[in-house]
Amino acid sequence: MNWNWQKKGESTVLTISKWLEEGIDIGFSTRKGGVSHSPYDSLNLGLHVGDEAGAVLENRSRWLGLWDVSWQGAVVGEQIHGAKVVWVDEKDGGRGLRDQETVIPGVDGLITKSSVGLMTFYADCVPLYFYYPDLKAVGIAHAGWKGTLQKIGRRALECFEEAGGSTEKAWAAIGPSIGPCCYVVDERVASQFRANYAETPFLRPISEGQYQLDLWEANITTLLEKGVHRDNISVAALCTKDNPEWFFSHRRDGARTGRMAGWIRIGGI
Repeated sequence: MNWNWQKKGESTVLTISKWLEEGIDIGFSTRKGGVSHSPYDSLNLGLHVGDEAGAVLENRSRWLGLWDVSWQGAVVGEQIHGAKVVWVDEKDGGRGLRDQETVIPGVDGLITKSSVGLMTFYADCVPLYFYYPDLKAVGIAHAGWKGTLQKIGRRALECFEEAGGSTEKAWAAIGPSIGPCCYVVDERVASQFRANYAETPFLRPISEGQYQLDLWEANITTLLEKGVHRDNISVAALCTKDNPEWFFSHRRDGARTGRMAGWIRIGGI
């Protein structure tokens, strides 16, 4: 279940063919194919980063169009680098799509059994995707280092389990984010991971008080601990900082940069 590039209309997106075959629309955008100007060029999908709202709305319209979804057919959460995950359905459709005021507040994870599309935004943080075949339910979570530390992936899995889903049958995917090649943290961050994880093989010391942090492996560890099978976890293994032609990166570009979108939706219902 590998990630692959796919041409959709005039755009190129990352997706997983096996999920598409199951009727699950899954995708991750690139920075190409939009109307925003530098430093947000060009498909910036984030309304909260200082870009012109009109440009972002046009970009979002293009992104929704790739999936044949209306403005009322998707939902956005606030993303506060926490670990709160909530269920949503069609009645939440449209929230956060045209403005920041109507986002679902205080959440970094969204899950649903409805046809509403779930959209989250990234510029180095880790997108976590979920599919429970037995529930016919999907989810997505925004996991920066804080969300990873708080094990938002575990919280998402617990929400599915509380609804009767079997994690042993679950599929999970990790989209592009900053990779271990480019992510260095200090002792303050490293000590928090050592406190929250029994073992931290994803932390590699490189100098006094400095560590390489592998967020992909840290999230995989959380998923495995909850019972997801390793063969059911798809990892894009693409570093956003190391690929400026495709991705925005907060670490590389600073605060004035755009956002890619993570996307998941149950198609055909």
